[in-house]
Amino acid sequence: MIERQFLCPDDMWKRVENGNLLYVPVVTVHGKDHAHVYLAGQMAREPTGEIVGKGDMTTQLRKVCENLRKGLAYAGATFDDVVRSTTYVTDIDEYYRCSAVRFEYFKKNRPASVLIEVVRLGHRDAMIEIEVEAIVEPERLKKV
Repeated sequence: MIERQFLCPDDMWKRVENGNLLYVPVVTVHGKDHAHVYLAGQMAREPTGEIVGKGDMTTQLRKVCENLRKGLAYAGATFDDVVRSTTYVTDIDEYYRCSAVRFEYFKKNRPASVLIEVVRLGHRDAMIEIEVEAIVEPERLKKV
């Protein structure tokens, strides 16, 4: 049997339109032997929705990684459990100048990764957005 949990950590920003939550930041899917943790794309947002580090890719990358850490921890995972990441940036050259920040978070394992340059993200001041997938043992998942 496959079970799913849709998680909304209190300290992560959530998009609400007309009183409806548009998506959940964290989804877990698990069966008997392993569990998948999916994090929706994270931008450099405070829980209020404010973008941190306008015009500063390094600051934004750190905030994005901190948001990812929060979401992973809420589900019972860490960066060591991440197996796949997709990164969207508005300036790939600027990203390469600060990409070493990523290794401050992905210390042990390097996930299969995709890097995509886009014209614009979901907020005009956002320069980077990252989504990840992790795999953990089902007993590590937070039960809500």
